[in-house]
Amino acid sequence: MTTMAPLTTALHRAPDPVGPRVVVVEVVGELDLASVARVRETLHDALSVRPEQLVVDLRDCGFVDASALAMLLDVHRRAARTGGVLTLRGCSPRVLRLLSLTGLHRVFAVEDGDQD
Repeated sequence: MTTMAPLTTALHRAPDPVGPRVVVVEVVGELDLASVARVRETLHDALSVRPEQLVVDLRDCGFVDASALAMLLDVHRRAARTGGVLTLRGCSPRVLRLLSLTGLHRVFAVEDGDQD
């Protein structure tokens, strides 16, 4: 598994070449119009290593707005084009409700926050 520091572009590759390539990006704070460009850049950098799974960890994210959902949908499509999967981890009840209301709960893979 590869982990990225919150909202940075430096990738740390896992030493285990046997398992699937997984990149985890932790989002800390709010995911809104003010932060979406920075997060998009980080996620695009993460996709450059063509991971099998790109995990966006929202455990420490207090808010997600419509611009963030649009960005996540774009990243999901980019990942799928290269055979990867975008997974949202640790979504709050508020984010889960937003995904449900928009129908995106059918698009994104969603994990609980206890995965490591």
